[in-house]
Parts: sequence; C-alpha cells; structure tokens
Amino acid sequence: MNHRVRPVTLGQVLVSIVIPAFNEAKYLPKTLEAAHKARAVLGQAGWASEVVVCDNNSTDGTASVARANGARVVFEPFNQIAASRNAAGRAARGDWLVFVDADTQVTPMLFREMMRAMTREDCLGGGCPVTFDSGPWLARQTVIIWNTIGRVMRWAAGSFLFCRASAFRELGGFSQDWFAAEEVEYCIRLNRLGQRLAKRMMILNEPVISSGRKVRALFTLKNLGHGLEAIVTFGETLKQRDNCRYWYDSLR
Repeated sequence: MNHRVRPVTLGQVLVSIVIPAFNEAKYLPKTLEAAHKARAVLGQAGWASEVVVCDNNSTDGTASVARANGARVVFEPFNQIAASRNAAGRAARGDWLVFVDADTQVTPMLFREMMRAMTREDCLGGGCPVTFDSGPWLARQTVIIWNTIGRVMRWAAGSFLFCRASAFRELGGFSQDWFAAEEVEYCIRLNRLGQRLAKRMMILNEPVISSGRKVRALFTLKNLGHGLEAIVTFGETLKQRDNCRYWYDSLR
C-alpha cells in the first residue's frame, strides 16, 4: 500500500505522527499499520499527515522496517527516549505533533476525537487513557491509577501525546536531563505554557493500546524499588540512566 502524503495545500492542516524507536523492528509493523489506518481519518477531513520515525541507534533493522512500512526515518545516535522524541519532533513538518510509542496502536476513533480537540482554539495539546494488551492482571489494573492522575493533572502518557508544533519549539522539546518520565516533565511545562497562552491540555476519552511488556518489565521487585526511589526523590533518580535500565534494556 502506498502511504506517501500528498503535497500540502495552502491553509491545509498538517499532522505529524512522531515515533521514537530503539530496536523496535518487532513492534513497528503493527504500530505503523494502525497509524496509517488512523491517519486516513485525517485525509477524509482534508487534513494532510506524515509519519516520522526516529531510529535511535538501533541494531535490528528498525530503520529498514520503518521505511518499508511507509515512514520517513531520521537518526539520533544518543540512545535516550527524550533525545529520540526531540530528533523526530524537530524533523517533523506538521502544525501538530502526535507522539506515539513504537509499541502502541492508535485507532481511527481516537484520531477523530483528537481532531475535534485540535480544532478548538483553546487546545494546546493532550493525551488519552492507556490500556495494555497483556501482562499480569494486577499490574494492568495499576494503569487505572495513572489514567486517573493523568486526567486530573492533564498529563499525557508517552504512549500518546499530541501538542501544537509551536509549543514544542517554544519549550525546546523534551528535557534530555530525564531518562524516563520525560513526558511528565514536558506536560508540566506544557500546562504552564497553556496558562500563559490561555490554552489547555485535553485528555481524551478514547484509549490507545500499548504493549504489556512495559508492565512486565516494571513489575519486578528491583524495578518497583527504582519506582519508589523516583517518587521519594521527586523524579531525580530518573535523571540517571542506570536507574532506568528497565526502560531501555528490559523492553527488548
């Protein structure tokens, strides 16, 4: 199937789907297939779209898989989620940036709801609830806590976060001081920017489906300990890569 984007016409909204990817050749095909189906909704409304994948120094052919599945690929040698998000975000051409994890599937229903939010003058960005396709039952239930906190605080999960490209540029993207939870720190700054601009973050109702490998990796005694340390130190331990290896090594 040809997923190339038609040239953008004057006044047409362009949405960039931005995917950071480190050794994600296994998961990318499903993620990109879902993204292409969802972005068809944009085309039906006369909006343009593109898909940008950042190959974060992969060794498994991630870049080739991404290109074969209709994505434009950029490269970021520094192996860090925030750096990968930033490289793809800077390369994107859209008026809106939609950050999607490489193991996460979006839906047409979610994109329809996202479009409605994007047409609002007071929308700066947003996110949505997260569900997992597998993993221990108890671990999957804890995502309910995150979804509740995210809605109250207007924080988007890294699995799905959208914002105006102008806001991304003004804030300088994601902070590369953080090796995990960089999306929370970014959302805090987005909310502050929104207060200044009389705009706000909007948490949608339709969920994304993400891989259960995340909860499987996190729910070990050692990694739960790292999580508690992060809470006690207000996230300071997440600025050290050694404390976040479960997010880089255990997910492969």
